[in-house]
Amino acid sequence: MKGYGIYYYKLNELNQLKQKNFELALKKVTSEFESLLWYEIIKGLNKSIIKSGFFPETLEKKIFEEFLFQEIAREISGKPGSLGDYLFKHLSKLFKNRKENTDIIK
Repeated sequence: MKGYGIYYYKLNELNQLKQKNFELALKKVTSEFESLLWYEIIKGLNKSIIKSGFFPETLEKKIFEEFLFQEIAREISGKPGSLGDYLFKHLSKLFKNRKENTDIIK
């Protein structure tokens, strides 16, 4: 299972990737953002469920639920037509236009 969230070592890895392939780095960032958003939505939905008390709230159960929600969020994110895909298309167009404008000025 991959580590969830952007840690310091992943930021360094992402900066190196950005130098080599900007579009791939942008795709990873938008997909990670979307999975984080879905994770928070799923976690909020779980809090809205009325607990029966049949299953006790143990530390193990909470850890399992966290991992489960993270994996569900990763599976949902990054699909064609998703929010991450839309953000990637929009931001790549924005950065491409910005780069073209700065090239004209120079």
